Amino acid sequence: MKRKSLTWMLCTAMTALLLAGCGNSTETADSGQTAQESKTAEESKGEDSEPAEPAADANAADGELPTITFVHGYYHDESEWAAAAEMRSIYQEFADAHKDEFHFVIQADETGAEGIYNTALNDISAGEFYDIADFGGWDITPVASAAGMILDLKPYLDEDSGFKDGAGVCYEQNLTDDGKIYSVREQIEGVGFWYNEALFKEAGADTPDTWKTWDDFNGAVDKLTAAGIMPFGLNAGWPTNILTAAYLQRSGDSRSFYAEGKMTESFNQPAFVDTLSFIQKNALQKIDSANFGPGGDDDEAYRSDFFAGKTAMLFNGVWDAGGSVDCEAGAENIKPAVFPTDEAGKKAALLSGGCGYVVSSQLDEAQTAAAVEFIKYMTSPEVAARIIEKGIGMAPSTAVDYDALADSVEAPEAKLLVEACRLCQNADYQALGLGNNFGDAEGEIQAKYAGLKDGSKTVESAVEELDAFLEAAE
Repeated sequence: MKRKSLTWMLCTAMTALLLAGCGNSTETADSGQTAQESKTAEESKGEDSEPAEPAADANAADGELPTITFVHGYYHDESEWAAAAEMRSIYQEFADAHKDEFHFVIQADETGAEGIYNTALNDISAGEFYDIADFGGWDITPVASAAGMILDLKPYLDEDSGFKDGAGVCYEQNLTDDGKIYSVREQIEGVGFWYNEALFKEAGADTPDTWKTWDDFNGAVDKLTAAGIMPFGLNAGWPTNILTAAYLQRSGDSRSFYAEGKMTESFNQPAFVDTLSFIQKNALQKIDSANFGPGGDDDEAYRSDFFAGKTAMLFNGVWDAGGSVDCEAGAENIKPAVFPTDEAGKKAALLSGGCGYVVSSQLDEAQTAAAVEFIKYMTSPEVAARIIEKGIGMAPSTAVDYDALADSVEAPEAKLLVEACRLCQNADYQALGLGNNFGDAEGEIQAKYAGLKDGSKTVESAVEELDAFLEAAE
């Protein structure tokens, strides 16, 4: 699926048969918010004033408990997306546990993370911001921090080692140049890939768990195609972006280029040129046109074909353990893997935290404490284990004991998810996803894939166009 900036791949719940479409529901799931709570939340925001201060004054005057409103994008009905219902239950349990300390009002927004992001952009221009919201990967922090609207979480993280451990990879990834951390998440995009062991054996190809370098990947692809087995499906977006980002972790030089990210001044560097050449010759041109889609959130043929047993590999994240449930390929054949490098035996994975919980800087002391307490709860070991055990995704914590979790879960898809997370956590090299790393240039890069596949673009012309984009953006 295509991402904007640090967008989040919505996770497949293990209770679902296959990933459900999440973007067009017309019903809002119960968020645990009462009508009176909604009224209180709206009154506390005010129409033309800063949202937190009037509410704080009213609470102090009346001796009422502080009220804080949390907005999230898990609006989906349980039958549509079980993970959404589980997340709402987690939120409500927090609200219930603290009902004698503060009113924690929970609002599900049917427009999802993108809508929450767009609303925040409009509110910032009016000098307002959510009390606390989950932006689901849509990075509001540059605009909101420049406007002085959001809270720096770093002091709270630094004073509580448990909180810092729970934030895990988000601590370093979201640390700004001026030493601030404006957001952490309870989930991250842990990305390696999946393979169908039976198809590899049918082709006599080495399975990914035995690969030492990218040469082994190439050898396996050649054997698969020689046996008439489609090695993978791709499109002009998400799965090809994963492969591009993964191949850029192959060596010290390519990782150094990748680390430049949004600061890169030119794509005309050997590390990137060689990567596009690999993507063209060793990936895009190894599959037929029926296995290459246009990209976009609705283009999921690459997933469907894999779980139907038509392709041997799927470039997608840990959450797709849920796709193995009752799949035609046979759940027993679906295995997780992380990427090889050109350093024999070294592995690489993509781990992206990105923008999640963001707190208004305009709250009073009690409201701020409540917001921070909620984020601590959402990054706690208990919630981290629940997110993994329920098949929602991978927690950011670097302290999760995946070996212990493997012993505590019973469903085969749960064990698959735990193993996929463990592989990502233990990878020798861990990098942000392509969009997280290169920002708007991600869209420009993926716009070259179709031309590289059909030969209408050369690697050289694609690089020239990318550099022209960088120049125009200056």
